[in-house]
Amino acid sequence: MTGSERMFEHSASAIAAGVAKKTAMLAAAGVVAAVAVQMTGWPGLPVWPLPAGVIFGAALGLVNFRWLAYAVERVYLRKGTTSLLANVAAAVIVVLKLSTIFIVLFVVIRNQWVQLAGLMIGLTLNFGAILWQGYGLMTRGVHHNDDNDKH
Repeated sequence: MTGSERMFEHSASAIAAGVAKKTAMLAAAGVVAAVAVQMTGWPGLPVWPLPAGVIFGAALGLVNFRWLAYAVERVYLRKGTTSLLANVAAAVIVVLKLSTIFIVLFVVIRNQWVQLAGLMIGLTLNFGAILWQGYGLMTRGVHHNDDNDKH
């Protein structure tokens, strides 16, 4: 792997893309499990609220993570940015991001469009995807360095 390939592999965009793939895989498994639980545990209730919550939670978590990756690339990694400017821009971005997510969550929970348990499961699956991506990068880095040390 060349230096530029390694740099791209660890860029915020590449990490966000890996998290998106892993979130989609975990969310698909979560939806199947949610449908199975809903159909066996509560057969008389509609099937869609729990799986919809899983999908919505995973999507919201992914949007949040992608927005964070965008902020890191645009604010902290931009050449010529002073630390004061980067800190002010990051604070503004964080406040806007959290406010937007809070409003979306408030509206969705208040109107009971999805089941709260499914929403929490979806957000947790996204966190699991972030950990999975980080572990994968960490172990590939360790194996890559071991290969270079032997030669």
